[in-house]
Amino acid sequence: MIEQLRLLGPRTYLRAVPVAAVAALMIGLPSDLIENPIFGRPVPIRTIDYVIWAVTSLLIGLVFAIRPTPVTAEHVADDEQQQSRAIWGGFVSFLAVGCPVCNQLVVAAVGASGALSWWAPVQPAVGLAAVGLLLWALKKRLDTYELTSCPLPPVPAGR
Repeated sequence: MIEQLRLLGPRTYLRAVPVAAVAALMIGLPSDLIENPIFGRPVPIRTIDYVIWAVTSLLIGLVFAIRPTPVTAEHVADDEQQQSRAIWGGFVSFLAVGCPVCNQLVVAAVGASGALSWWAPVQPAVGLAAVGLLLWALKKRLDTYELTSCPLPPVPAGR
């Protein structure tokens, strides 16, 4: 995968920057990793939260920046699956870096003390799952990156 990333052109990386920035804002603002007046966070931010946030934002940017040209309906479906994985990876990343007691679903399920004693320790593992999901989507995207033109049909023997 590293070799495939090296072969990407500079335009791909330039396309990745604004997408990664949007992903970083969409994850960082509501989780209060980017301080803002709208959202608050009563639980301190951990260093791992920043790492997961940065890595997943960059991976989302790369997945969306690599745009293979689909040649069949199967390739179109693969492209949509990769985009869906990237979106889910972003959502899982948000769950991983967000304030444990601010997540209403977690608080409703296990209460505020459960959110701190159960959900908060699990969040780094959830962040690693988000990174894994995004790496999988990136690998699938890189596998289809060379798909830039319609394949030629085989020439029948005897012609």
